[in-house]
Amino acid sequence: MNPIIKEDIFEIVYTAIDEFNEMQEVDEQLEKKPSTILFSRPGYTEKGVLDSMGIVNLLISIDEAMDNDQRTVNIHFDVNHILENKESTLQSIETLVNHIYALSQK
Repeated sequence: MNPIIKEDIFEIVYTAIDEFNEMQEVDEQLEKKPSTILFSRPGYTEKGVLDSMGIVNLLISIDEAMDNDQRTVNIHFDVNHILENKESTLQSIETLVNHIYALSQK
C-alpha cells in the first residue's frame, strides 16, 4: 500500500465536510479550502463558523470517513485529543489536515 499523502487527507476531510454541510443551514456550511477557519480563539475578532457542537459533529464525520477509507484506517484519530488541543489543531482545515498527517507518520 502506498504511503498516505496530505492530498489524500484533504480529500477525506472534504468528503466529511460534504456530509457535514448536508446537515447544516446554508449560512453555517464550511467552505472546502485549506484556510477555512474552524475554531477561533477567545479574544480574536475572526470568528470560526463552528460552535462546540458543530466542531464535535465535524470531527465525528471525519473519524467515520477515515474509518471507511483504507488509506487511513490505521490512523489513531482521537476526537478528545483534538478537542483538548483545539487552539492548535482546529485553527483551520489545513492545521487539522497537518495534525492528521502527523498521526499518519507515527
